[in-house]
Amino acid sequence: MRFRNLVFLLIAAAGTFACGRDRVEASRSLAISIAPPSGTSPARVLVTGVDAASLRALRNAPRAGSPWDSLFRVTVGPATAPLVAGRYSASDTALEFEPLFPLDPGLEYTVHFDPRRLATPRTDSTIVKVVSLPARADRTPSTMVTGIYPTNSEMPENQLRLYVTFSAPMSRQSGIDFVHLIDDNGKPVNNAFLPLEADFWNPDHTRYTLFLDPGRVKRGITPNEQMGRPLQRGRAYALVIDSTWRDANGLPLAKPFRHEFRAGPAIEKGIDINAWRVFAPRAGTRDTLTVAFGQSLDHGLLQRALGVERRGQAVLGDVAISRAEVQWKFVPRQTWASGEYRLVVLSILEDVAGNRVGRPFEVDMFERVDSTAKAEKNYIPFIVK
Repeated sequence: MRFRNLVFLLIAAAGTFACGRDRVEASRSLAISIAPPSGTSPARVLVTGVDAASLRALRNAPRAGSPWDSLFRVTVGPATAPLVAGRYSASDTALEFEPLFPLDPGLEYTVHFDPRRLATPRTDSTIVKVVSLPARADRTPSTMVTGIYPTNSEMPENQLRLYVTFSAPMSRQSGIDFVHLIDDNGKPVNNAFLPLEADFWNPDHTRYTLFLDPGRVKRGITPNEQMGRPLQRGRAYALVIDSTWRDANGLPLAKPFRHEFRAGPAIEKGIDINAWRVFAPRAGTRDTLTVAFGQSLDHGLLQRALGVERRGQAVLGDVAISRAEVQWKFVPRQTWASGEYRLVVLSILEDVAGNRVGRPFEVDMFERVDSTAKAEKNYIPFIVK
């Protein structure tokens, strides 16, 4: 009996000790930090000081979604920016966030942590902390803006989309804070661009897409009626890019950039592919197939919305786009065989004002260019002799 009572006392003492330990752990100060990359492990965001019970409860939780969304979030820059994609986990000592893509040196990330959402809730209010990896100060800035598309010196006053290209990969920051539209009086055009902190980068982060606000470009809706179009026909403008925009190494651009142009008449008709001129190559050669549009088309879409078919099979080749985006050139990987071919034109193709094949933008709703809707095909036949 004495032995049994002793066992009960030990068990009770152990339970009391465990409860006391959890209370002590729950009173620890929470800390948010970045663990730098090590070996093959990327940099991670850590929350330490979390009690053991909460760590155990989260250990088997999914790597994304609930309950993490309300507990632990990481954004780029301001607290209202989109969430950084990645995976969450709980180790024996901390909560961890591993981003889908490596964190950019020198770029600020905002971490939100709500201790009230833990399995052992705490009374602390939400912690918001800005963290970053050190910028690589041992390197000289070298990344530059290499171009603006469209490349012509005149853009229609209903220009919809601009592309900024860089000499090296950039960080995942939105460009809205670093790009300015300046009028011919030297004043900024306010609210010119689509106000989204979205990721409008190409896969290797060397091209950024800027959308002039469609609500102002498109006629007949409130923003257009109240503020007018950002570009006004007959006036001169400059697109100015700050050197403080950081590249993938956390370094600023080597120098600022300025692109000057004039605004011309609006383009409000759909693309008429029947007006295009196709210059067919000679059989037995790898001569260039040239297609002349008679107007500037969207540079980014031209690279993936046109192709060549023969007998229902795609012809492989390399594409080049002329200055001012008025011609598309195609060089096949193999020599041309004589016979019938077709130029394939996907319905997603747009001109610089957002007009599509046979469909003006003015009667269309604004759509992201990477829409998942299946593109229709249009064909222009030509013969190689």
